[in-house]
Amino acid sequence: MALDIIKDIVDAEARAEEMIKNAEAEAASLKAEAEKKGASILAEAKQKGKEELNAAADAAVKESSQAVEKIAEQAELNCRKIREEASIKKEEAIKAVMRKVVGTDGNS
Repeated sequence: MALDIIKDIVDAEARAEEMIKNAEAEAASLKAEAEKKGASILAEAKQKGKEELNAAADAAVKESSQAVEKIAEQAELNCRKIREEASIKKEEAIKAVMRKVVGTDGNS
């Protein structure tokens, strides 16, 4: 009878050790799986961040291109206006010089 009790205790200890080993293996497996998932989530977040950054940069470039185009159009209009004003003033200057050189009545 005492032998049976000792045998039961030894069997219980063996089962307990087996349960501990199984639990440790399962914990290690869960830890590795969690680390893998964590790395995957981190990689996805980094990729998404890069994509969002690129999209924002593209939008900024597009917006600035439109602004540059408007500024260039306005500069062209301003230059055209200045050329027209300069042409008018040139004609006025030529007439003024002619009046001085030739005289107001057209005689030299």
